[in-house]
Amino acid sequence: MASFTVTVPDIHQGTGMLWYNVAVPAIGARLLVDANGNPLGGSPLAMGASDGPATFHMEAKIEEVAIDQQTAPVDAIMTAESAYLEVTLKESALAKIAASLAQANYSTGTDSGLPAGAQNYEEITVGGLVPIPNAAVALVSPRRGFSSPGKFMVACLYSAYAKDPLQIGFTRSKEATYKVRFEGLAVLSRAPGDQVAQFYRQT
Repeated sequence: MASFTVTVPDIHQGTGMLWYNVAVPAIGARLLVDANGNPLGGSPLAMGASDGPATFHMEAKIEEVAIDQQTAPVDAIMTAESAYLEVTLKESALAKIAASLAQANYSTGTDSGLPAGAQNYEEITVGGLVPIPNAAVALVSPRRGFSSPGKFMVACLYSAYAKDPLQIGFTRSKEATYKVRFEGLAVLSRAPGDQVAQFYRQT
C-alpha cells in the first residue's frame, strides 16, 4: 500500500462572510483583509448572518475540437466563463437587501403619519428602467487550527451585479431568509486571465 502525507490544516472548514462594495484590488495585488478578515478600503458592507454554505463558483465552458480522422478530441477551446458568489442570508436590514437586488431604490426617512415611536423607516422601491449597479464583492472565510490564526481564504469578484430575484417568506415557525447571487463581469482594463475574479489563501 502506498504511503501518503495528509496535511490536516489544508482541510478547510469555516464560515463565510459576504461583503458588498469592497475595494477593487489593484492589478497584481490581492483584496486586503485585516487580522479579523474585514476587507480594507472601499466602503465594505457586511451582508450579515447566513444560512448554510456560502459558495464561490468559477467555471469555464470548454468546447472540444474533433476531426473525422480521430476518435478522440484533438484540442479544447474555452468559449465562455462565469464566476459568482451565492449565499442565503438571514438579516432583514433593507440596506443589505437593497444591495442584493439589481433594481432597488433604497431610502430612509421619518413619516409622521406612522405611530409615535415608530416613525423612522427604511424603504426599497422598484419600477422603471434603471441602470444596474455593480460593485466588487468578496467572500472571506477564516482558516481553522492553531497553525492558521488570523489567516483567511478570500474570493473576490472585481465587478458584480445582483442576479437573483428577491424572494423572502414570513412564517411563525422559521426565521426569514433570502438567497443572494452576485454574478461577476469582466473588467476589460485588466489583463486577460485576471479580469473577473481572484481567489487566494493566506499561508
